[in-house]
Amino acid sequence: MRLDFNVLWVDDQPGRVASQITSIKLRMAAEGFEFRPRQCTTIAQMEEAISEEVFTDEIDLILVDWDLGGDEHGEDAIERIRQIVQYKDVVFYSGQATVVELREKAYHKQLEGVYCAGRAELVDEVIGVFESLIKKVLDLDHTRGIVMGATSDIDYMVNTCLTLAHDKLDDAGKAIFIEQAIKRVAEQVKNVTKQGEKIKKQPSVEALFKAHMLFTSDHRLRMLAHILGMESFAEHSFGVATVNSYREGVVGSRNTLGHAVLVPNGKPSTVVDDAGQVVDLDKMRELRKLILDLRTDFRALLEGLQR
Repeated sequence: MRLDFNVLWVDDQPGRVASQITSIKLRMAAEGFEFRPRQCTTIAQMEEAISEEVFTDEIDLILVDWDLGGDEHGEDAIERIRQIVQYKDVVFYSGQATVVELREKAYHKQLEGVYCAGRAELVDEVIGVFESLIKKVLDLDHTRGIVMGATSDIDYMVNTCLTLAHDKLDDAGKAIFIEQAIKRVAEQVKNVTKQGEKIKKQPSVEALFKAHMLFTSDHRLRMLAHILGMESFAEHSFGVATVNSYREGVVGSRNTLGHAVLVPNGKPSTVVDDAGQVVDLDKMRELRKLILDLRTDFRALLEGLQR
């Protein structure tokens, strides 16, 4: 699972579910996940969506209205879904047919893995399915994978932002950009050299594992913050706070999760690094929420630099 909870939503009148979408987004955001619905108004649109291999693989849940207009009905849509996507949970809902009637329609079509709900209960039903799905992956070992994947996406955006910023500079600015990057690499080379000398004097496996790479992600973050603070990037200066918040609020915990080893005891609920820092599931929830907010800010920065 990812930070994004992807839903295929089939309803011929998407405007009728706007309030439900808002409610679901808020409740999932409180758990540190982003609700991302893809809406289809016809069975034909739905078939086009589920025929795309990448999106099909990323669907976490499918929502289908009973009355799709034009003599199209939800049970027929779900039957088609099951021919292509066999194992994804489906919520079958209606503002007209009762839950009992929906269950009967699903039964007659021999449709499995289908939850039925009235339109008024739709939000609670979706959240219930969502919670049952995330409970399967919210031991610390799985949830740190979610965080590592999300921060890798941000690392990619940082690299892209640096490339775009470089391209916007004049020749003199580009020369300074490269000069500063090389300076940071040179400083890191000195640091690595010192670490190497120290390891030679006091060799140990632990010391070897603490040796670092040259142009690290933190170097890139600091360099990006510096560039965004330049007068020529004044319109993107909001990104400085984003970068600093990410460095201060996310990077340390990300490194703790990435480098510490969990000792299984049922489903592990905490991890402690060699500095004694503890990260538990409650902190992971807050970390996911922070990453979601900062990811949105990084996307805005990236889009701004692309203009």
